[in-house]
Amino acid sequence: MSIKETIQKTIKEHFAAFYKKPLAPGDNLFAQGVLDSMGIVGLITYLEEKLQAVIEPEDITEENFATIETIAALVQKKIK
Repeated sequence: MSIKETIQKTIKEHFAAFYKKPLAPGDNLFAQGVLDSMGIVGLITYLEEKLQAVIEPEDITEENFATIETIAALVQKKIK
């Protein structure tokens, strides 16, 4: 499973369980109501523990966490 697929599956299972529409990799997660500030904290914890990505405070921006694609790009750069 690719990084993007792993992130998409995790978001769908843990953050978008209530979200009834299909969640595409380019959908804005904030605009769709899937992620909020607390959701980002949980997602960062997952990314660091499960994917060994080192997310720095300066990486935590709306742009980096806007879509599954931008999250996957960030993780790809941040994996140990």
